[in-house]
Amino acid sequence: MFYGKRAKEEAVETILINTEVYSCTDDSCIGWMRKEFVTEDLLCPMCGNEMVHEIRELPKI
Repeated sequence: MFYGKRAKEEAVETILINTEVYSCTDDSCIGWMRKEFVTEDLLCPMCGNEMVHEIRELPKI
């Protein structure tokens, strides 16, 4: 009989970096977008309200 050891999967390390984002000003909306994907009019795609600039720690893409 063969009792082979299975290789353990390597843990993927998540690297967090400070990222510029725009988030919705409406308290009931959770919409936000990275700066690279925001539209020129700076309106929330979920509710249509204005968005403000913020810095968040997000995973590197």
